[in-house]
Amino acid sequence: MPKSPISANTTALRDETMLRHVRQLGSARDGLSEWRLQRMTAVALIPLGLYFAASVLWLAKSDHLTAATWLASPVTALLVMLFVLAGIAHALVGLRSVLLDYVHTRARLVAAGLIIRAAVVILAGASVLAILKLFLGH
Repeated sequence: MPKSPISANTTALRDETMLRHVRQLGSARDGLSEWRLQRMTAVALIPLGLYFAASVLWLAKSDHLTAATWLASPVTALLVMLFVLAGIAHALVGLRSVLLDYVHTRARLVAAGLIIRAAVVILAGASVLAILKLFLGH
């Protein structure tokens, strides 16, 4: 039996319906910016992480006074602060991606997002405060 040919109108209607359906999926607002932020923080974390790891290994056998003196340098304090903030931003974007993939209820997604953002603000604030306290020598 020969197949009946699909008319052009049927194909166009199906394609238009599929296009409407696809436009409703995913984020058309901030998906690309989050992807870029994730990649930029990942690239920034490579040299900052190497610097931080080398510094921690160098300070491993030092006392508290030596570490505080090391962190009192403006360049060191800035690099450590950038490392902490880039790591927290990287983690925030990654956790938001995981939430979007695995939490399917809108209320739970909003609640989890708020909890994660609050934790990020607290961690970032406490980290910057600790670095500034050691930098300023108080």
